[in-house]
Amino acid sequence: MEEISSSVWQRKGSCIIFDQKSLGEFISAGAVISLREALGWSNGIPATPPVAGRTILISGLETIVEILDPPEAEDFLRNRIRPLLISLQNRWTDCGVVFGFSSHAKAFEETSMEEDVLFRRRDRKTVRLSKGLWDGSSSINMKRVLREGDLPGQEIIVGYYVARIS
Repeated sequence: MEEISSSVWQRKGSCIIFDQKSLGEFISAGAVISLREALGWSNGIPATPPVAGRTILISGLETIVEILDPPEAEDFLRNRIRPLLISLQNRWTDCGVVFGFSSHAKAFEETSMEEDVLFRRRDRKTVRLSKGLWDGSSSINMKRVLREGDLPGQEIIVGYYVARIS
């Protein structure tokens, strides 16, 4: 899987970010909206993002993925979230959509063969996040998002990013 350490994920495409340091700037800037509000846009997406800046942080997806049975969660991602992402990327071409997760990085597992990202829930069941969110092309288009760590030369995985889905 390719890696990016630039901030392109903040201005374009969609991603899952689980690093609290990376999410902090968006929270303090007031760039957070609820998943409920975002899903309410199915009747009409606003002309401009309802937040200042070029990044919108959507909270609440982790809860849905945790409480639904894994097949239901994957259906929800595929049938509700993916169409929302497609609509948002077509409407707001210079805005990054971030789904914030509070789980530790170890809750996210990369499969070696398919380059799929799985989310291991607290009950140890897994949900196929990347297939649900970004379809089958995610293995080709998905990138691991990195940031600099505290030690010289250290890089920390903060999430996963796809520039565009169709």
